[in-house]
Amino acid sequence: MKPLLGRWRGRIAIRVVWALNDPHPAPVRNFRSLFLKKIDIRLPGLTVLRLRLHKHLSEVDSVEPHSHRFGQVLCYLSNGGELVLGGATHEVKTGLLAWIPAGCRHSFLEHPHRRPVCLAIDLSLPQPKKPLVSLLNQSEATKLRGELSRIGRLNDPDSMESRFLAASSSLAILDIVFRALGLLPRAAAPVPGVIRQLSTLASDPSFYGLEIGQLCQKVGGNPDHLNRLFKRHTGNTLQHFRDASRLAQCKKELLKGGPVSEAAGRCGFDDPNYFSRWFRQQTSQSPTAFVRSSIRPPKAG
Repeated sequence: MKPLLGRWRGRIAIRVVWALNDPHPAPVRNFRSLFLKKIDIRLPGLTVLRLRLHKHLSEVDSVEPHSHRFGQVLCYLSNGGELVLGGATHEVKTGLLAWIPAGCRHSFLEHPHRRPVCLAIDLSLPQPKKPLVSLLNQSEATKLRGELSRIGRLNDPDSMESRFLAASSSLAILDIVFRALGLLPRAAAPVPGVIRQLSTLASDPSFYGLEIGQLCQKVGGNPDHLNRLFKRHTGNTLQHFRDASRLAQCKKELLKGGPVSEAAGRCGFDDPNYFSRWFRQQTSQSPTAFVRSSIRPPKAG
């Protein structure tokens, strides 16, 4: 992948051939192609061969283990089935992304009721030699669907403009999937405004006195939706976020010195005894023990 990260040296050749653009294409082996583009884009260390969007057929139960002479990126745009790759089985979810090196055997097990739509990009790319699996975040998935929609709307395959736009969108798609797979630096997913809003509210002690439902009303959201949002972007539930934020604030207040009861009050605890029990549940030590260990850490040995 080093040639992709450095300056381009040599010529960039682009040739786009629309091999299939039939609204009712015939099924090919195990799937029905929604469109197929032969895209000959040649860059130093990388050649893009084909870009296909297809859906597995309902009468096919599985795709037997096989390999290709070229590398392949698979991106699933809907749920259904299992991808078997590199000795591991991966449940196919929307946004599942896989890099399959040339010669690497893989197979697919169909779901009895759901047939996934899959984007397959055939590449000549010598590295990496091991398979990779990742998952597109919401922002990346939206961008990728936009580029596919852009390709699908091109009507005149022979025009220079259409060829250029098809090549441009193909490279944009590669940029998205390479970053998601870790082959290029990945941009951080944008943080939704409601999460930023709750993070700001966490600095107010009254934040911790509210029930989860009250917090959601304060920012104008549904509890189930906000929990899913927090889980997706932070890996934790809203309750866990609130407890972790409150604990960080409690530790900060305790280290300012003074009675434990005053630190508890500044963090929204009316009952110092309840505060001590809660703090011990979170840290396995009392507030006083935490302060002592923080000020005079135990000597090694």
